[in-house]
Amino acid sequence: MFHALALALTFLQVHDERSLEVGNRKQLFIDHRYIAKSEGVNLRTNPGQKLGQILNASGKPLMGHVSRVIEDQGIIRMYVGHDGVAIYESVDGLHFKATGRSIGGGIFSTIFLDSHDPDPARRYKLFLLKSKSPFDPLTDGVYAFSSANGLDFKEVGRVLPYFTDNPTIVLWDHRLGKYVIYLRALAYDNPNQRRIARIEVEDPLKPWGVNHFKGPGHFFSTKNGNVVLAADEWDDPDSDIYYNAATIYESAQDTYLMFTTQFRHFSPKRHPFVIPPRPGQWEDFGPLEVQLAVSRDGIRWQRPSREPYFPAGLPEEWDRWYAVMGPGMARRGNYLYQYYNSTGRLHDGAILSAEYEKAAPQLGGIGIVRQRLDGFVSADADYKGGWLQTPLLRFVGNQLRLNIDTGAMGTAFVELRNVEDRPIPGFTLNECDEIGGNFPNHLVSWKGNPNLKSLGGQEVRVYIKLKRAKLYAFQFHGK
Repeated sequence: MFHALALALTFLQVHDERSLEVGNRKQLFIDHRYIAKSEGVNLRTNPGQKLGQILNASGKPLMGHVSRVIEDQGIIRMYVGHDGVAIYESVDGLHFKATGRSIGGGIFSTIFLDSHDPDPARRYKLFLLKSKSPFDPLTDGVYAFSSANGLDFKEVGRVLPYFTDNPTIVLWDHRLGKYVIYLRALAYDNPNQRRIARIEVEDPLKPWGVNHFKGPGHFFSTKNGNVVLAADEWDDPDSDIYYNAATIYESAQDTYLMFTTQFRHFSPKRHPFVIPPRPGQWEDFGPLEVQLAVSRDGIRWQRPSREPYFPAGLPEEWDRWYAVMGPGMARRGNYLYQYYNSTGRLHDGAILSAEYEKAAPQLGGIGIVRQRLDGFVSADADYKGGWLQTPLLRFVGNQLRLNIDTGAMGTAFVELRNVEDRPIPGFTLNECDEIGGNFPNHLVSWKGNPNLKSLGGQEVRVYIKLKRAKLYAFQFHGK
């Protein structure tokens, strides 16, 4: 009797399971959403590869803060500058030429190419901070501008009456049908003050709806907006999050990424060896590095691991101790290009110690980071092997493709299973054609047959057996 009841309950649980709608969108393994069960498989953050500095027309390092990188009609445009922005363009993502154009009028400028706005005059949007000393809450704050071409901007008006002390990243969220804004929020009552807040708006060129709480200062604070990411108990106790460089990864479903700048604070007591840029004057000194944060909705964020997204430079290199990722990325083939800037000094221009004061022949510039398409996080199995199985999926298409790297010595095999978790004849492990190599878009087949038409309308589980492999993404493809 007990055995029969247990079987009945198991049957009900299987059939009550809700399938995930994946359609024909690409799905990334940034978290455990698509791993219902596994053995010997772990998620791993994959660092980007540094390719070196961008040089100007004179062959010298290009200097400045990367305000935004945008690809428009085959041209990669880089906006460079903190107080005033110079505009550079590239075809290949590696070599940039000055356009001779620039944007002024404020600080912390960020530019947004809006694919949603139907008005061609509002195709580009610019947001920057206008501030006097002291800050005037009646006139100062974040201002919005619009442009048809990303070169000539027209002021629209003030959208936020606070000092943000940070670029405001504006994005169109197709999933919500709204614009989302990521910006710094200051926690006045905490020594680790810098947090990342989020705002939703219908129109970013109109005043942003926030809590108008009057704090002890003029900064946008944790009382004014909803904090979505902050340093936690696993971080250095004297650290916070400096910049966010948030982006929505349009190539895949529900994939939100932040390339956060983590800032570890120094103090005169713990770091008496630091050489300030102005003798005897201690500022907010310390090193900065870029890490990766991921989300499925842009609200709940995880940092899969806390290692640098790319390594800091050695003491004799230009990008030691300081790295800030610019928002935006560009695709060329199966690679993504991202751009960061460094001063080669600690925050606020300090030198770590006398030993390293003259170690680097050149300091500062803009660097290129190359990432594999979809390669931010992968489901990895080592040489001992492992497997993972997805939840029930409802898909559209007649093919299954994988972004996977087994190298020369690893392998992968795929099995499709039904609602009862049984292998579907014709799509079993034994029938799967071996997968071995480095493939951004590999077509899975079983005895030479990749066609999934016979499974149309069915819910399936994807079981993948891996040996010394990195699995980045999967996608059902075709009609």
